[in-house]
Amino acid sequence: MARKRGANSKLPKGVVVSGLSESKKAFQALPAATRRAIAGAVNEQAGETRTALVGRISQDGGVKKGEVAKRIYISKAKASEKPFAELKLSRRPVRFKHWQYETRQTDGTGTRSSIWIRKGGTRMRVWGFVNPKGRGVPLTRYRKGNKDRVRRAAGWGLKNHWNHQVNDQLRSEIATGVDGKFLNRFNKEWAK
Repeated sequence: MARKRGANSKLPKGVVVSGLSESKKAFQALPAATRRAIAGAVNEQAGETRTALVGRISQDGGVKKGEVAKRIYISKAKASEKPFAELKLSRRPVRFKHWQYETRQTDGTGTRSSIWIRKGGTRMRVWGFVNPKGRGVPLTRYRKGNKDRVRRAAGWGLKNHWNHQVNDQLRSEIATGVDGKFLNRFNKEWAK
């Protein structure tokens, strides 16, 4: 179900929801009613999977659901050509104002802190060297030329949370969901 992202990578980049494992020619050779049933079942399951992933990632990381939903999109199956749908994650970071985060001091002087968020029931350090006295949005300092500048911390992406949630359990849920949806749609298509 997952595509390789490089020679040495084993992490999934996207989730592929498929209803037919044969080639494109075999899919197009099927009757139109069967193709519509497959594409409809796959798209319905992809939508349900996206909703489940949004909820799980939001709850796990303490991030707003709307921000997670903006970053997971679906490439839908089509009855004429494509028997699978794909869920993909955008790599854009989510600003820290949308996270439930905490800052912890990292030195004894009280001038440096790190940002910590939740992942899988534990805390994970995601950003270092922020202003511990900053209010609202965490600030960080960087140097450009000879001058120190202060700006907002950029945020954190959902990739780690995505990789934590896209596992064998999710894949088995998808497989059983597609089977039932296909049979219902197949019976409706052939009853017409």
